[in-house]
Amino acid sequence: MNLQNHKNLIQENGFTVINNIFSDTEIEEISKVIQNIDTSKETFRKSEDLFAIRQFLKEVPDVKDLVFNENLKRIIEEIFGEKYFAVKSIYFFC
Repeated sequence: MNLQNHKNLIQENGFTVINNIFSDTEIEEISKVIQNIDTSKETFRKSEDLFAIRQFLKEVPDVKDLVFNENLKRIIEEIFGEKYFAVKSIYFFC
């Protein structure tokens, strides 16, 4: 995957969209972890049309290695460098 175009788009627009970071199997594994969590915590928001988890990586630590798969780690390192890390994580499901 050539990431130079994505790096340019981030510099120009502040964002880019990169497809196929996760396999279907990885997406299923992430979904299973989320479906099996205790949603009664204060950082979980539930309403009729929204479900959100603040501090997602902290509240659902089993998902961290699944989210930061080799593809995502390579993308982060190649586009931004070695010293980048997540400072905020929110999960939304509408």
